[in-house]
Amino acid sequence: MKLTLNAFLILCISTLVSNAFASLPEPVDPKVSVNFSFDQRIAHTRQLYAQLKEATSAERLAYFEKSIDAVKKLTPEERLVLSQKFKAQWKKLSDEQKKEIKQEARNYVNSLPEAERKELRKRREKMHEFMSPEERKHWP
Repeated sequence: MKLTLNAFLILCISTLVSNAFASLPEPVDPKVSVNFSFDQRIAHTRQLYAQLKEATSAERLAYFEKSIDAVKKLTPEERLVLSQKFKAQWKKLSDEQKKEIKQEARNYVNSLPEAERKELRKRREKMHEFMSPEERKHWP
């Protein structure tokens, strides 16, 4: 379950960050991505995961470090609004759609070397530093 939460967090963060690497896609603005339909979101996720798999460990690390920096730049109010919108969208998804998103994330995380999986856990812990106590309740 923790692996799924990590992967889902990565999905959310990946839509929020900017990236300078040519091998990785240009991220979608969070204010745009929060309004993606399920089909748009899953297509974007699959494309991103495929490109992240092709990237080097250093590129993936830099990509996710930038994602943390991007989240830090958001005001607490902006983070809360985006979080609430993502949560509302998640609740509207069917069980099958949720399962599909979780499976995509699981497949991506399982494709990474063990060292990178550990690094993902560390990044998740880092993200907790910038969450409100209410937000932390949803990300064990």
